[in-house]
Amino acid sequence: TGTNLPAPVISSKNWLRLHFTSDGNHRQKGFSAQYQVKKQMELKSRGVKLMPSKDNNQKTSVLTQVGVSQGHNLCPDPGIPERGKRIGNDFRLGSSIQFTCNEGYDLQGSKSITCKRVSDIMVAWSDHRPVCRARMCDTYLRGPSGVITSPNYPVQYDNNAYCVWVITALNPAKVIKLTFEEFELERGYDTLTVGDGGQVGEQKSVLYVLTGTTVPDLIVSTQPQMWLLFQTDSVSNLLGFKAAYEGIAQGSCGDPGIPSFGRREGSTFRHGDTLHFECQPAFELKGHKSITCQKSSQWSAQKPVCVFSCFFNFTSPWGTVLSPNYPGPYGSSLHCVWLIVASAESRVHLAFNDFDVEPQFDFLAVKDGAAAEAPLLGSFSGSRVPPGVTSSGPVARLEFQSDHSMERRGFNITFTTFRHNECPDPGVPVNGKRFGDSLQLGSSVSFLCDEGFIRTHGAETVTCVLQEGSVVWDNAVLRCEAPCGGHLTSPSGTILSPGWPGFYKDSLSCAWVIEAQPGYPIKITFDRFKTEVNYDTLEVRDGRSYSSPLIGVYDGTQVPQFLISTSNHLYLLFTTDKSHSDIGFQIRYETVKLQSDHCLDPGIPVNGQRHGHDFYVGALVTFSCDPGYTLSDAEALECEPNFQWSRPLPSCEALCGGYIRGSSGTILSPGFPDFYPNNLNCTWTIETSHGKG
Repeated sequence: TGTNLPAPVISSKNWLRLHFTSDGNHRQKGFSAQYQVKKQMELKSRGVKLMPSKDNNQKTSVLTQVGVSQGHNLCPDPGIPERGKRIGNDFRLGSSIQFTCNEGYDLQGSKSITCKRVSDIMVAWSDHRPVCRARMCDTYLRGPSGVITSPNYPVQYDNNAYCVWVITALNPAKVIKLTFEEFELERGYDTLTVGDGGQVGEQKSVLYVLTGTTVPDLIVSTQPQMWLLFQTDSVSNLLGFKAAYEGIAQGSCGDPGIPSFGRREGSTFRHGDTLHFECQPAFELKGHKSITCQKSSQWSAQKPVCVFSCFFNFTSPWGTVLSPNYPGPYGSSLHCVWLIVASAESRVHLAFNDFDVEPQFDFLAVKDGAAAEAPLLGSFSGSRVPPGVTSSGPVARLEFQSDHSMERRGFNITFTTFRHNECPDPGVPVNGKRFGDSLQLGSSVSFLCDEGFIRTHGAETVTCVLQEGSVVWDNAVLRCEAPCGGHLTSPSGTILSPGWPGFYKDSLSCAWVIEAQPGYPIKITFDRFKTEVNYDTLEVRDGRSYSSPLIGVYDGTQVPQFLISTSNHLYLLFTTDKSHSDIGFQIRYETVKLQSDHCLDPGIPVNGQRHGHDFYVGALVTFSCDPGYTLSDAEALECEPNFQWSRPLPSCEALCGGYIRGSSGTILSPGFPDFYPNNLNCTWTIETSHGKG
């Protein structure tokens, strides 16, 4: 259990059984283990780490079976790590030995182990013999630009990682600029060190040691080379990082960017240049108003940020009201007041784009006037997006209060002012487009949802009318959302997980049927895919219903690049559990025209290979899986006379248990390399002939 790699396990008989159980809470990446069959006389004892036991008889039995006891005061020979060295040959009680690895390999496990007494008659080493593993991500990069990500990104990085990247500019007259898009490391324990030329790890060349979850500002080297060293500990792991690098002219600090909701004065970034920043109305500048490019090619300070003020009077005809720190947590014990003041003959309209505050305890009040005692137009709490609100006069007052706990995302509100013979500006639907700008009485405005989204509320066209003495739109504004299922008959389109581009919702069961013209197969391409491993799944079936043949079940990040149906229908079912969601998926579908003399490329399974590159009528292609994975369907695919494959693309899966024969192989935890499921109970039995182990 845990994260330390176990020492080799050797059977005393001609069979070995592995039993894997997981509870209902935390999940990890799991394991990958290789087995090898040898004659009993070839097997040598490697030693084990003693596990505590209440039964001393059982403890002695285990130790005797694996040969730990070499006498009352002598530990067994622990061996030498493959691709490594051992320092010390004294195995007596109290002695210690050290281990190192060859160049290009990193030590995983303890650098030093000590022979200790574990009972009155037994001694054992304090830990397993370590192993030497090839560095996971050593890379030498050359070129004008590129992207660097932590291992497994956008899935969590591994424990005990040691990764080195060395970036060299193609032109020696240039330096390297590094810009981070995402950054999330365990604070204080997992680090990314950035160095300026020199040797990797050399202290005098270190520019920054980065950790935590704050996205760093851009970093520029003073030399045509930059190195990055990523190190993680053996405990927690997070999302990691994504950074873009680019070669730029020497003597430059690089473009630091412009703060959101801010402005910048200055557009050159050479040594000695100074940039000045200011924020849009209603925003406060946090940080330095001016920064200067120093001779070290670093800016004198980080780029400032613009934070929405808790008190402001708006006099512009349109604008935005945000909760402080939106979309981050708004803070506790707030009492914010904003006034929106229009011209005397105008009114104020509020359109809510996003709303999420603690129900019952944090709330936003909208009042019809400037005074605190003005009539209440509405009081809002919770996470339901409120409908639009319109004042009867030229002033609207917004008051936001939060208590001392449970901070949430807050709100994003667009306000517009309009004359009494006009309708309020309806805005542009999220995930949609707008056609028409006139707000005058009698004019109309139309809306259209983006591809993959459908109308879930409101009308596609609204008209400004006079109703009971007020000038209003005759219908609600269009709302566009990604649907939960549907029947799709267009020749091409997009399928999005509900909630896209945000996280999908819990407890979903969404079914899509894609229908093409008879004789035309359907191809789906996965542009983005990330769900909760093992619990939120997408099933793809080769037909029009749930009873159609299964092509595959996908979760986590493991999906093929594309899939092709063998008929003119494809069925997709997306189900989620009651907890934990993720970004979901973006899938493109298209009707594929059959070739006149051959079948289309059937694709290659994830964690597998395809054998055969001839796609003409009568040709057969077969598939195999990487070690440790099992093919869902071993039957060959045949290109039939109608230029379609006889069956869908199979998948490669890591199964929960099994009966195994063979001289060598691999056993993987279910779901590997993604996290294994909860509540597993898997047993693998490896058996060979008598006289072997």
